[in-house]
Amino acid sequence: MLIEFVRRVDGLTYRFLRDGDFNGKPSFKRLDLDLWCRWFPDRGWCTVDAHGIANSWPLLGRTGGEEPFPPLGPWRSWKGGKSYLYDLRSF
Repeated sequence: MLIEFVRRVDGLTYRFLRDGDFNGKPSFKRLDLDLWCRWFPDRGWCTVDAHGIANSWPLLGRTGGEEPFPPLGPWRSWKGGKSYLYDLRSF
């Protein structure tokens, strides 16, 4: 399974491929970087770097854990003082 985050401002696309499970839910690894989309009991779905530092979340806020996959639709990123809006799509 492949998911992708498409940045709204310029269409830049980041692709993530399913790579096992994490906390009982699917885990997705970005194809070009050690960045993951994972579910955490205390944070819900988010993207995290290799050190577990979160940098993007669904725009509608923390998900409750009922979702088997990351929620499609808008996500907000935050890193290095910059914020971007992405759309998560699944294939």
